[in-house]
Amino acid sequence: MNETGLSPEMLKKAVRIIQKAVDLQQSLHHTVLADQILDRSIPVVWFGRRSPGSLVTIGTNPSSKEFLSSDGRLLPREKSRFFVREEGISLYHYHKDEALLIETVDHYQTYFERNKVYSGWFGKRDGAKLEGFINGLGYSFYQSDILLPAVHIDFFPIPTLIQMGQIKDRESVINTPLIRSLLTDTLCFLSPGTILILGKEHCARFRQFYPDTELTDPLTLDGYPSARYETGYSKTFQAQVIGLHFKPLEQFLALGGGTDRNGLNHGSYGGRDVIRQLGEMIRMSAQEE
Repeated sequence: MNETGLSPEMLKKAVRIIQKAVDLQQSLHHTVLADQILDRSIPVVWFGRRSPGSLVTIGTNPSSKEFLSSDGRLLPREKSRFFVREEGISLYHYHKDEALLIETVDHYQTYFERNKVYSGWFGKRDGAKLEGFINGLGYSFYQSDILLPAVHIDFFPIPTLIQMGQIKDRESVINTPLIRSLLTDTLCFLSPGTILILGKEHCARFRQFYPDTELTDPLTLDGYPSARYETGYSKTFQAQVIGLHFKPLEQFLALGGGTDRNGLNHGSYGGRDVIRQLGEMIRMSAQEE
């Protein structure tokens, strides 16, 4: 083992996946995302320590806030959450520098073990948001004696200046064989026991990428009819799959600021206790399938 906690064989695989993600980032200069890539940033292929059999959550893409301070400047090295290329270090140079790539792996592996987590998105330990939801499922991004480990990845591992959902024609880049191949490599590397897909559009994309995935028709939870979800199994990754049609990490769970058919405001779905309850209810439902 080395400082990353990975065996030499797994570290080599990790480096190759990062290099593949760097190739993707370099290719974006000729796409609709050309003006959206953060200067000196790198791909963020995964967040958290690899633990075979763990939960892997899948979102859209890394937030620019992982790299930028509130004034829009790159976080200084002592505050940065990930490796940031120094001035004059091109993606080409970074791709070839094994020491920098291994340093990047270490940043990925220890993301939730350092006091730098973007908690406004992931949630704090024993808090709400995505962390609260997966606590209900029986997992945590943070080290725990009672909850199983979780790791986060994104369909598109490149941070953008604005939210991906605001970028016109983004699907021409996201729904491509290269994205599918990179996602496949990442999931195979992480070897999850359960995959949690965050958002209705991502559920559809996962089924498109992996048509051998067996999922139920959308289900609802008693008392929370807007919290729709799917459960099933991925033959490709030999893992349980839970697909959410809501996003427990975002305000109002990306359901909008309205109410459900019972008159309950969607904002109340995101409270600390309720978000855990939603996770617990879906865990019990998945176990019954």
